Order: sequence, then C-alpha cells, then structure tokens
Amino acid sequence: MRYALVIAMLLGSTLLVQAEPIDRDKWIAQTGRASKSCLAKFRQKFGEDKGHNYSGCVTNQTNKAIDDCVGGSEFSNCVLEKSLRVLEACDLSSC
Repeated sequence: MRYALVIAMLLGSTLLVQAEPIDRDKWIAQTGRASKSCLAKFRQKFGEDKGHNYSGCVTNQTNKAIDDCVGGSEFSNCVLEKSLRVLEACDLSSC
C-alpha cells in the first residue's frame, strides 16, 4: 500500500514542477518492468516468508534515495530518476 502511495506521489509531482519534461510514458513503462522483475527476484529469494515485505523494503530504499532530491530545482525529475534506479538495482540485501 505504501509503495502505491509513493508511485502516486511521484506521478503527481511531475505535474507540479517540470523544468525539463520527462517522458512519463517511458518512465511508467520502465518502472513497471523494473518492479515486476524485482518482485520476481524477491519472491524467488524469500518465497512466501511472512517476515519479509517487498513494498516496505522497496519503499524504505526509495525514501533514502530521494532524500537528496529535497530542495533541488528539478525535484520531480530527481525523484523519478532515483526511484527508478532503486527498482532497477533491486538490492534485496536489506529486506
């Protein structure tokens, strides 16, 4: 649920500040692919273990990654890029 909220905030933030328009359709497609791939890796590693939460793990990593974006002139682009990088990297070591 929290992960869905982060994605909604990211998409909404693109409407607020767009110094350089980012291709939202491309970003959405890339994010979808990266999320599916990372979720598959997560399930492969942890299975149905109730002690591990995919959305919590990814959200925590995304929140840490976007901390650097706060106060920047291109906040929305920074958030979009860094959130995508988190999913593409799919670091499950902290999950």
